[in-house]
Amino acid sequence: MRIIIKFAIIACVLFTACVNGQNSEGFKPTTEKNSDNWKYEPSISDEFDDAELDTAKWYNINPTWIGRAPSLFRASNVTVEDGMLVLTGKREDVADAPEGYHTFTSAAVQGKRKVLYGYFEIKCKPMDSALSSAFWLYTPDSVKQEEIDIFEICGRNDVDKEYEHTYFATTHYIIHKKDLKISDHVAHKTDYKLANRFIVAGLKWTREEIIWYLDGKEIRRRKNDFWHSPETINFDSEAFPSWWGLPSEKDNGGRFEIEYFRYWSQIKESDISYKN
Repeated sequence: MRIIIKFAIIACVLFTACVNGQNSEGFKPTTEKNSDNWKYEPSISDEFDDAELDTAKWYNINPTWIGRAPSLFRASNVTVEDGMLVLTGKREDVADAPEGYHTFTSAAVQGKRKVLYGYFEIKCKPMDSALSSAFWLYTPDSVKQEEIDIFEICGRNDVDKEYEHTYFATTHYIIHKKDLKISDHVAHKTDYKLANRFIVAGLKWTREEIIWYLDGKEIRRRKNDFWHSPETINFDSEAFPSWWGLPSEKDNGGRFEIEYFRYWSQIKESDISYKN
């Protein structure tokens, strides 16, 4: 039933676009309704309406990382259900897990195509757990790491309830051989518990600046000093023992539900929209 409703909504949007003389590629980001210089990219976007994850677009694991200890990424924790991508975190031990990984399993999904600049948007319901819900971009190599965290959310914290209302929007830039690390974040506060509802999270990334949005409202803006390499698109759930702490004994994990992911490239001759 949920999938039927989603198809009806999508059809309505496409019909409206056609009436206005536009096709699906004219669909505009939530915060860019009056702009004509954005191109919707269906080959990268996903409504998650198939019975399974589209493996032409996504890995159901992080290919280069097994998770933040003690939580272990498992492909079996990634499913598509009722028109949504679901990343599950669980309190469980895995036989023969690598050293340091125990007590919890979690999930990661990574895009197979890197992107450079654009507008990124998901509609999601964060996990009601101290296992995180995160939406982020990064490119790691032996020389440097560029990372833009669209959000990191602690949906439940039985010690400090402030975390349940905090939307972390972060950037990292690391040059390994020079031991240089630049990290900053904005801790945006909401008047509701983030895991209690669906939210729409957006990021505008251009050559000049990076802007974060929550439910269509700007919550952070910064100059783009360093983030000029193609990056992977990631959704995941991690344990953060040294940040907000491990889940309490009453916290057995949960579900990070993503209704859609949509990506627009900027129509601008001087920009490269994406690379293989």
